[in-house]
Amino acid sequence: MAPIVFAHHTRGGVCVGVGPRQTPPPPLRSRFRLDLSRPREVTVASSSLATLTNINVVSPAQPRTAQNDNSSFLQRRRFKDADSKILETRRFNDAPSVPNDVPASAPPAATLVKFVHAPLSFFALDQMTYKGKRTNVDAGDPEDYTRPLVKDLASDASFSCGSWVCTQGGWDSPNHKKATEWFVVLSGAGAVTDPDGTRHDFRAGDVVVLPKGWYGRWDITEQIQKVWINDAHDDIPGASTTPVVASLASFAPHMLERAGTSPERLARTFFDNGRTRAGFWSCAPGSFPGGKGKTAECVHIIGGTVFLTNEDGSARRICAGDTVVLPDGWTGRWDVVERTEAVWASVTPP
Repeated sequence: MAPIVFAHHTRGGVCVGVGPRQTPPPPLRSRFRLDLSRPREVTVASSSLATLTNINVVSPAQPRTAQNDNSSFLQRRRFKDADSKILETRRFNDAPSVPNDVPASAPPAATLVKFVHAPLSFFALDQMTYKGKRTNVDAGDPEDYTRPLVKDLASDASFSCGSWVCTQGGWDSPNHKKATEWFVVLSGAGAVTDPDGTRHDFRAGDVVVLPKGWYGRWDITEQIQKVWINDAHDDIPGASTTPVVASLASFAPHMLERAGTSPERLARTFFDNGRTRAGFWSCAPGSFPGGKGKTAECVHIIGGTVFLTNEDGSARRICAGDTVVLPDGWTGRWDVVERTEAVWASVTPP
């Protein structure tokens, strides 16, 4: 065995000597036992306490394996053996686990359906998209502006909503409409004329329905803006294709019917083809739950103030001039602050 040089420190300095090479001591065992006959203080991080539930403690008699030693942090746990109490240091897997009562392939939670709100400023002219001059005109030089709010709502993706502005002019509309259209006139005036020459005039505040299949002529006599919905549905046998115009005067209180109590609600439906409905609604101050089921609805507030709340508690103040779309499946709450009046249109697919 070759000699080695060794050194050690003393109080007076350093001693250097020569001696035989020593055999290194065997490695320490990775497990250790603590004598608990004397009091000892053991600190366990509070963040790890929750992991001590349902832990499989490895007994000292068991060999160390990758399976029982493959985790990323240490925990201490007491247990008894035949002779004495010991404290065993062990590592445990910190990967999140799936609760026993939750299937591994649990279906995702239902998607929360929220209303869509557009204040009047959302449809301001400087927020609209300019579509250009109309090419099929025979009077004036009308130009189109538009802005969508929602599209392809309802279970059959038939419901769309937005706003349209058009300057003065007139044109024929010879193609049969492919959807039923409802709109409320925000400003301006105009008219549609049936093929037989029957004219239907409308102005600010009026509500108009152009049923699917209608065709005829448009005349814008004063730059007009409307909020509209389209319901692109299949043909409805026997449904009328005649336009319907309802003025605000037709929604006078004596022409309304009671639609609910606590708070008092009054309403009138002026169009119903079995799937698309339109009308007027008035409600006194108070609160009530709301739910749409299979129905998608557009509400335009004429006057008053309400707070509309989604199922998750998110809410918005709604006031005169605002437009709200309640998608099918929406549930929530109405809180009417002051008497509120609104026009509405709804679509309920079969």
